[in-house]
Amino acid sequence: MINTRILEQRLGWKVPRDGDEDTPPPTRPIAHAPMLQGRVTNARTGLPRSHRRGAADSVWAEIPQVLSAPDRLSAKGSAPSFARGSVGGTAMDQLRTQLLRVTADKGWRRIGVTSARRGAGRSFVAAGLAASIARLETQRVLLLDGDLADPGLADMLGLSAPGSLDDVLGGTRDPLSQLVRVGDSMALALNDHPVPAADERLYSPDTILRWRALMEVAAPDVVILDLPPLLDDAVMTALMPQLDAVLLVADGLNSTARDILECERILEGQLPLLGIVLNKSEDRDSRRSTRRR
Repeated sequence: MINTRILEQRLGWKVPRDGDEDTPPPTRPIAHAPMLQGRVTNARTGLPRSHRRGAADSVWAEIPQVLSAPDRLSAKGSAPSFARGSVGGTAMDQLRTQLLRVTADKGWRRIGVTSARRGAGRSFVAAGLAASIARLETQRVLLLDGDLADPGLADMLGLSAPGSLDDVLGGTRDPLSQLVRVGDSMALALNDHPVPAADERLYSPDTILRWRALMEVAAPDVVILDLPPLLDDAVMTALMPQLDAVLLVADGLNSTARDILECERILEGQLPLLGIVLNKSEDRDSRRSTRRR
């Protein structure tokens, strides 16, 4: 799932021929330093925010349960499983370990998952990461469909949304009624209808307060937001102030170095970039590898 070699080639590595040495990419004028590898510096002082388990238990008990455990959550179609022990699940668990280390050090809770353009698999990564966090059972996680113009998380997971998120943002429905629960440590805020003029409405203070209420009503320890593409949808830009950091998903078949660099340029100075996950990749390196004996 995560293929660093292909990603490096897409960002400018020269593909070597037999006998040649790898040529590093030219220096890129981007100040971002992805945080999911290496030590985090300048951590926020004080302890990370936490919620007393008992205070939130009554709220979670009100959320309708649709599946008994995170491992029962799966994507429709030919998408790989992200259940415990599967290839996809193991990759998600590795990503979870790095992510939680960074968020604990920085005191971050609201993590957006986006891509340059549609079709990169950001919903799959967001759902798999949330399910992996929920398997810990020490963290309560909320997975929120933030693709307001084109919601698709409920359909991908084969679940039914309780209603339109537009009603919650409009103040006609309680935020808690928008949630469904998977096991005891994962909640989902699903949506079944596009939100009209979402990018414009998100600049309204009342709409933002209702958006925050949706994220906070169940007092989750971590919020994973499945967000629209950064280059294709103005909603993502409008939601940036409501995030602590973002994870960028690159399509191993279609994403280009130009797309990734443009995303980094937009995020620079606006929102911390946790790292880049290469999805839908296969190592098609034709060079023969030497087997170690």
